Amino acid sequence: MYKIVNKKEIAPKVQSYEIYAPEVAKNAKAGQFIIFRIDDKGERVPLTVAGTKPDEGLVRIIFQEVGKSTIQLASLCEGDFIRDFTGPLGCPTEIKKYGTVVAVAGGVGAAEVLPVIKELKNVGNKVITIIGARCKDLIILEDELKQKSDALLFATNDGTRGKKGFVTDVLKEVIDDEKINIVYAIGPVPMMKAVAELTSKSHIKTIVSLNPPDFNS
Repeated sequence: MYKIVNKKEIAPKVQSYEIYAPEVAKNAKAGQFIIFRIDDKGERVPLTVAGTKPDEGLVRIIFQEVGKSTIQLASLCEGDFIRDFTGPLGCPTEIKKYGTVVAVAGGVGAAEVLPVIKELKNVGNKVITIIGARCKDLIILEDELKQKSDALLFATNDGTRGKKGFVTDVLKEVIDDEKINIVYAIGPVPMMKAVAELTSKSHIKTIVSLNPPDFNS
């Protein structure tokens, strides 16, 4: 059993939890994920590791309430337990000094981008982060992203924060102004496809993060 140590709503219907899972906290790397199961009858649901505190045995997960399992998870309180918390799983993101890196995230994809840009910055890269959301109220982790970004840019569908439009609109401006060595993108599949199509025209290496199959979470 795994204890929910901290719980915080960081945007409407978006929760940040810290789970006591010492082995996962000790071994998880940027870009990996866990699979949780609330109880014996629950679904197995994947979530990205959004951060760790190895000395305290804590693993941070961030999720949006979009289906049965995530709504059920959001109904739990600090001090409650979940049945399974398996990980770390998946391939870690390759971290090395590229030069100038642009990280592009849509929606709660910011939760996965955060540990990646922390590691990229720590090895000496220049990091430009672009965050997209439907409106300013759905932007998450702004302060934490700013700390590890040389520049933090926004695109919102309604224009309430940053450029009105899509992350690709902002990315195109960055490509025009900077020599980009690599782009890392995470978010909805159509967004990642649009990013890859844009960067291919400029022959910029691009890595996207493909999630496991839909667990109907």
